[in-house]
Amino acid sequence: MYKEGVTLSMSIHDAILELASSAGGVFGIAAKNLSTGRKILLNADHEFQAASIIKIPIMVEGFKQAEEGRIRLQAKVKLADTDKVDGAGILKVMSQGIKIPIIDLIRLMIVISDNTASNLLIDLLGMEQVNRTMHELGFNGIILRRKFMTLPQKAKAANSVTPQDITGLLEKIAKGEVVSRRACEEMVKIMKEQQYNDLIPALIRESDDKEESLVGQMQKVEIAHKTGSVSGVRHDAAIVYTWSTNYVVTILTSDLPFIHRGEDVIRKISLEIHRYFTEN
Repeated sequence: MYKEGVTLSMSIHDAILELASSAGGVFGIAAKNLSTGRKILLNADHEFQAASIIKIPIMVEGFKQAEEGRIRLQAKVKLADTDKVDGAGILKVMSQGIKIPIIDLIRLMIVISDNTASNLLIDLLGMEQVNRTMHELGFNGIILRRKFMTLPQKAKAANSVTPQDITGLLEKIAKGEVVSRRACEEMVKIMKEQQYNDLIPALIRESDDKEESLVGQMQKVEIAHKTGSVSGVRHDAAIVYTWSTNYVVTILTSDLPFIHRGEDVIRKISLEIHRYFTEN
């Protein structure tokens, strides 16, 4: 069921509902213009399987523990063959015994969604600590229950998030309100290096780069984001910085019957939200 946001026009409402309906499955959206406070909400409190979106809270916990002096981001973690898991990432093919700084594990987890790096961080930081921090921040819909690509997967329920809580977390990061402003700046910097850019950023960059830039002109749009995917699921959550305004947006899905169609709809919804926030 669609839930109306602040001063939400029927045009954006109809466009998003039509697009979401065309893909099948379930869509959850929470977007907020950080300048005007306008919101777009669709199934915003619905619980979705988190996939790799849960890696954003893990990153937050890493910086929190560093800020508290419980870990050092430059301290190195030794990789064992038993740590390696399948799925996204590069550490699974690296040599046993190499030592990786914690900060680089965080970068690997976010930039290329490395599952082995993520699991090493969960072991180091603690699953309960991640959940406690999210609870303290008021995001009870973000729950880390298990590591990535470990067996048996059916032994525990999946990690879960809601669009509203992920967008709320990104808003706090964008405003420098998580851990410290310096930590938030570093987290945004890492998310801007994201290498999977085929969802939220795809059509935005295409639409805004049509005119040739002047020499020395600042980039019109920068996007700090994290994607996620498992069977029948495609997610993306982002802080979008534009020439006219800044906004946060989370688009989550489940039960997509055709993945490519679902991905195309995510791109189109992202563009509709972008136009709404930058042109109004």
